Amino acid sequence: MIIKINLFPPYSIIVKQKKINLEVKGTSASLKDVIKEFIKKYPEVKDLVPCVEDRDRVYGNLVPVRNGKVVFLNEEIFENDVIDFYGSLSGG
Repeated sequence: MIIKINLFPPYSIIVKQKKINLEVKGTSASLKDVIKEFIKKYPEVKDLVPCVEDRDRVYGNLVPVRNGKVVFLNEEIFENDVIDFYGSLSGG
């Protein structure tokens, strides 16, 4: 299946694209599976999302959004879903 991902900094800068189509096996997958495939296809982002098993480490670096809502790691993603990958925001 194909998942459409809109990339925002720092992901768009590292991948050098603002939109990608990511192929994931099956008719649905968890967000965790999508992130694993993203890292497999673009290993240069591995430093930003070093461990997809640790929720805090994922959401500390990546804010995945679908239809205006944050997507949880075990939430199902389906063919042609569009997900936005934002970098986390911090500041003082």
